[in-house]
Amino acid sequence: MQIGKVGHVVQAAFLAAAAIWLAGCASKRESAMEPAPQVSVVEESVLVEVQPVIDPVVQAVIDTGKVNMSPDEIQALLDKNTYFFPFDSSELGSNAYNSLDVHAAYLTSDAGYMRNIVVQGHTDERGTRTYNLALGERRAKAVKDYLVAKGVAADRIEVVSFGFEKPLDPEHNETAWALNRRAVIVGE
Repeated sequence: MQIGKVGHVVQAAFLAAAAIWLAGCASKRESAMEPAPQVSVVEESVLVEVQPVIDPVVQAVIDTGKVNMSPDEIQALLDKNTYFFPFDSSELGSNAYNSLDVHAAYLTSDAGYMRNIVVQGHTDERGTRTYNLALGERRAKAVKDYLVAKGVAADRIEVVSFGFEKPLDPEHNETAWALNRRAVIVGE
């Protein structure tokens, strides 16, 4: 009888193990049969506005608020550093003012307030050396005086006259002489 009880116990243990195993398989099958949860993929578009890189000097002029021009216009006027004069004159032409306004805005900006400049005065070859040195100086001073009137400190602008010693065009005709009558801003 004891053998019979042991046999029943083994049989009962075997049946219990089989039942547990089947229960485990059934739950696996059920979970395998369950539909996978729905995953929504949301693609979000991000609009990025790309600004062109602006030269720091141009940005400094814009930041002053003293000129109302596009960055390209400001750059073109900053690139202009030569101002031409009529024969025997030291009066700035009306086309010089916009460019000088932009130069003054830069020189009075946070970025440019420590910069010093030299204004060189030049003449054509006609006239005496002494007269042309004085005329070249008056031309350079005309540029300096305008910049000072726009707020640039006078001690930051040096005036130098070369007279007819450094011609832009060495020819001896009206076209060359017109190019040689000038004042030039040079940064230090």
